[in-house]
Amino acid sequence: MFARFRLRLAAAWSLLALASCIGPSFARALVADAGWSEGSQAGRPATLSEPAEKRAESMARVVTGFLASENDPDLSFREYRSALDIDPGNVSLAEEISRVHLQREEIPEALAVLKDALKLNPKSSALALRIAGIYIVSLRKFEPAERYAHQALESSPDDIESYQMLYSIHRASGRAEQAAATLQRAAQRSNKSPEFWAGLGDLSVRQLLMEGKLRDSEKTAVALAHYRRAAEYGRQDSAVLLRALNFFFAGNHLEDAVAAARRLLVLQPSDAQSREKLALALAALGREDEAQAELEAVTAENPASLLAYRAHGELLLKRGDASGALEKFEKALLLHDEDPRLYLEIVDLCVKTENPERAASWLSRAREKFTNLPDLPFYEAQLLGHLKRWREALNAMDVAAALAARYQPSFLNAEFYFQHGVVAERAGQHEDAVKHFLSCLEMDDRNAAALNYLGYMWTERGENLADAEKFIRRALESEPDNAAYLDSLGWALYQQGRFHEALEPLERAAKLSLADPDPTIEEHLGDVFEKLGRRKEAVEAWERAAALEGASEGLAGKLQAARAGKAASSEEAKAAKP
Repeated sequence: MFARFRLRLAAAWSLLALASCIGPSFARALVADAGWSEGSQAGRPATLSEPAEKRAESMARVVTGFLASENDPDLSFREYRSALDIDPGNVSLAEEISRVHLQREEIPEALAVLKDALKLNPKSSALALRIAGIYIVSLRKFEPAERYAHQALESSPDDIESYQMLYSIHRASGRAEQAAATLQRAAQRSNKSPEFWAGLGDLSVRQLLMEGKLRDSEKTAVALAHYRRAAEYGRQDSAVLLRALNFFFAGNHLEDAVAAARRLLVLQPSDAQSREKLALALAALGREDEAQAELEAVTAENPASLLAYRAHGELLLKRGDASGALEKFEKALLLHDEDPRLYLEIVDLCVKTENPERAASWLSRAREKFTNLPDLPFYEAQLLGHLKRWREALNAMDVAAALAARYQPSFLNAEFYFQHGVVAERAGQHEDAVKHFLSCLEMDDRNAAALNYLGYMWTERGENLADAEKFIRRALESEPDNAAYLDSLGWALYQQGRFHEALEPLERAAKLSLADPDPTIEEHLGDVFEKLGRRKEAVEAWERAAALEGASEGLAGKLQAARAGKAASSEEAKAAKP
């Protein structure tokens, strides 16, 4: 009798000590579980039944183990072990002790503890699943793992964890058909558990990933149905709604995404990420006013929302508001300046809003920050070319080429060499331009733009006229109705004194460009007419050219001479004869 009194007293003191560590509510629960009543009269001795006495002793040892856990893990474990010996059916205690055994790589001991507890709790799906997990993870034994997983499923047929375990066992053992059958079996349940259907949706997505059929609309329809049920039954469950929303959004099921996001925001109004998804889904559905309102709400609630500013910028850009988009992108960049693509988007918007100096400023900052990226000096060269600052543009292209050769050789593609050639030619570096165009053609010998540009450049300079004609004709093989290429061919023939041959491609070029007349084509046509002695038609073509924006400075002199009645020289007239 005295020993029992001391044990109850020790338990009481332990519970009182524990209250200061884990809170009074849990301590009261332990007291009630031990058999003490809060309503007991002061000084009245507590009386316990034999089972309650053992339960109290077990709890006392649990408390002692808890208090010793930080300073003496071995003592803590011994106390837990003693507590389980006294109360072997305690599921939580058995799970904790098995966890410690697993940490010590004492797998047989961990299994023994759990199996003993399962004998006393045969309906505990948690214990059966833990045993199955040890067999498959630690021992790679599929048969006993499957047996215990089935036991868990029989105990709790509406617990998704049992299906998850069976599915994993079947996949790990190479039984894909049985894994799929497990999902089908789960789908036949008629419960209304949102966690069950969300979990089944997760498993279905996992199956699709394994099969490589995540983009198969017919296959994803099954997962979609599961997530829809999860969202329907989990209207008050924010965690389930979020899982459903993520699937809907990623799979482009936009109407479902909007519905799930709106419901989730009722439960969690300050959830900025869900509001962002809602806004993006609304924008994709064409409901732009609603999308803009949601994005404004996000930035009002969270001024540091990078995604909201970017999404808002994209929305404004879609609406044609480049200035508004630029403002949003610049705010996004202030929040996160580690993405060079965002700098380039801002530069492009600066150009579109006719603010090249602002664009140059952003590019300069980007180049200082990302010193190894060839993209930045490359785009800076394009910008400087837009401003007609060709020497500076060429310097930027040379820097881009050097960086690409060192850090990103794949950047040196045919398009890069073509652009390098254009900038070099405009900067007056003709030899370098030829070298870059030839490099482009080594990589892509059918690059029509490079063939034409190099051919025309030689033609203008009166160099390599035979090669120039050959290159231009190759460009026309790819694009026979390209007015610019036809003009190049006509001009190459003109430069060779083949005026009659030059007339046909130039007339075709002028006809093809009627909707958008080109002053160079009209001037070249007039030059050919003049060489052929067809003075009236020459003047008409030159006058058409002079009326267009971008006409050459020498055109006025040609018109003045023609109107003064100056005839073509006898040598030119002779050359003009067919």
